[in-house]
Amino acid sequence: MIKLKDYKFFLFTGPTNIKFEAIDVNNEIYFSKKNLIDNSSSIENLDILEKFLKNHIFDIEKNLNNYVKDINLVVDHNDFLFVNLSMKYNFDGIKFNLNRLNSLLVELKSQFKNTIGNFEVIHMVINKFIVDGKMYSQLTEITNYDKICLEIKFICLNRSIVKNLKDILSKYQIMVRNIICYAYLKEFKDFSDRKSSIIAHKVLNGLNQNEIFFSNKSTKNISFFEKFFSFFN
Repeated sequence: MIKLKDYKFFLFTGPTNIKFEAIDVNNEIYFSKKNLIDNSSSIENLDILEKFLKNHIFDIEKNLNNYVKDINLVVDHNDFLFVNLSMKYNFDGIKFNLNRLNSLLVELKSQFKNTIGNFEVIHMVINKFIVDGKMYSQLTEITNYDKICLEIKFICLNRSIVKNLKDILSKYQIMVRNIICYAYLKEFKDFSDRKSSIIAHKVLNGLNQNEIFFSNKSTKNISFFEKFFSFFN
């Protein structure tokens, strides 16, 4: 029997609707509550989100027979910023060093955050691998290497928007565990509006093997690469 604590909660907020869904361990929708927005409106009108929570969160928790303590927020907003950057690593005959590459990626993200201004990094994804002049879609396709060039996509959202969203959820004692860009979800081939929460759940569990996840919101370790570069060991 699946315990309710094993369910993951997703809240979608966008210009045309707001939707809460609970996803079970089998990646299926256990519970769903959706409100259409009559007037085409930006998420900047946060009153709509707050009204949804005020009107429905207690009924949602009653139906679930449990409190919603944390949630994954899927955001449809045209103020997301998409930026591509490149980094190069020259091995010069030295054996591949996972820790060194991890450190370079951490440094790249840190430098990017320092220059991007009032934005928060939501996703960090490797788009391309160029090894010794040849392009690959996945690093696992590579057998020989000397120089690696990575093209990395950053998906960012204004910190004030992130803060406002978190503040609204905090009024109901709900912590935002992750923020997911809706436009990013639409890049996946199995995407549909009906399955947006399911795709979001898969993304958080490594659907895109080229996405970089930092452990525990920390820049000290990149859990993604422990699995991703294991074939070098």
